[in-house]
Amino acid sequence: MDSTVYSAPSDPKGPLPLIVALHGRGDNGRNFLGGTGLVQANAVVVAPTGAGLAWAPAPYALNTIEQDKARIDDIIAQTSEHFDIDPERIYAVGFSNGGGLAVYLSTLSDTFAGVASVSAAVRCTEAQIEAAEPVDYLNIHGTHDDVVPYNGEVRPGYGSPAEDGILGAPEVVAAFERRNGDKARTLHHRVEGMGHEWPTGPWAAHRGIDVTEEIFHFFGIEKRTDLF
Repeated sequence: MDSTVYSAPSDPKGPLPLIVALHGRGDNGRNFLGGTGLVQANAVVVAPTGAGLAWAPAPYALNTIEQDKARIDDIIAQTSEHFDIDPERIYAVGFSNGGGLAVYLSTLSDTFAGVASVSAAVRCTEAQIEAAEPVDYLNIHGTHDDVVPYNGEVRPGYGSPAEDGILGAPEVVAAFERRNGDKARTLHHRVEGMGHEWPTGPWAAHRGIDVTEEIFHFFGIEKRTDLF
C-alpha cells in the first residue's frame, strides 16, 4: 500500500472499523500513527504520507484534491482487500492540514461514516460543507492555536490563489450543523488554552482533554487489548 503504514489487532474478531489517519503539514504517516496513539484503536488504522508531506487543497500541496482523493480511495480499496472491514464504519481523522483534507473529502463522497478534525485548516467553503450528505462530525480546536487560528484567517497567497482562506472552527461547525440537522451528529470541543497540538496520554492532563480518547468515544471504538 505505497508509503502507507497501518496497524491492526493481532487477532481480529469479525469486521473491523477502518480509520484513515491524515497527518499535518511536514509530518508523515508513521510518526502520526504512533504519536497520536491512534495505533491503540481496535480497528484497522491506515496512515498515508502526503506528497511533499502535505495534503490538498492547501496551496503548498504538491497534489490536487482530485489526486489526493483518488489516492485515499485506492488505499481504502486495498485495505478492504487485505482486512475484513465494516463498510459502514470507515472514518477519516486528521490534524491541521490533514484535518482540512478529511473535511474536504467528506464533501466529495459518502465513503465516510464519520469525520474527526483536530486544529483543522479547512479550505473548502461553508456552502460545500452544507451541500453534502450528512455525516457524523467531531471538531476539536484550541483557542490559543497560533498556526491555524480558532477563528480562521485569510493569508497571503502562494502565487495562486491570491489569498489562502482558512475557515474558523465556529464556521465549520455551524456548516456541519446545517448539513447534518437531526440526521447525523455534530460535536464541537472548543478547548480553552490549547494550541496547535494533539494532547493525549500524560499530556492530556495539561489541556483537560485527551484527543485520542475523545475520537475513540465519538466513533464507538474500543482500545486494543493485545497491546497491553
